[in-house]
Amino acid sequence: MGKQSFAKKAGRAYDAICRLEMGICMACFMLIIVLVFGNAILRKLGIPLQWASDVAQLLFSYLAFLGADIALRKGSLVGVGLLTERFPAKARTALSLVCYLLMASFLLVIIWHGFPLAVRSWKRSFQSLSISYSWVTLSLPVSAALMLLSIIHNSIAEIHTQATKEA
Repeated sequence: MGKQSFAKKAGRAYDAICRLEMGICMACFMLIIVLVFGNAILRKLGIPLQWASDVAQLLFSYLAFLGADIALRKGSLVGVGLLTERFPAKARTALSLVCYLLMASFLLVIIWHGFPLAVRSWKRSFQSLSISYSWVTLSLPVSAALMLLSIIHNSIAEIHTQATKEA
């Protein structure tokens, strides 16, 4: 019961993270549209917002990298299905797990180097904002950590699915 309870709590926590991530992406997307479109109109009227492009850049960095995690979680990343769909189920699962392992290794490198890079660039700031550019730099290691969670989740689900098929 202890393992099952932990698994349920972990699953609920992961689902909450996924919903939060989706909400952040939707908010970033909407704000980028409003900022870019609004700034284009205001620039045409002769009153441009100097800070709008910097805020849009910040939002876009999170939108892109968090969106990559959403695509990974849903299995929507680019793949070579034409080749792998001819493999037996066990071989597809094994190949998928090898790919996840390679991706996880790469993400660990990004996390390992990304957080110190964000700390080192703390004094760098946006041209028109008084906030640190490290907030943009942090988008990559934060998203890499979330992608690592998705890889762990997807790997466990894939192993469980394969075990269920065999039983």
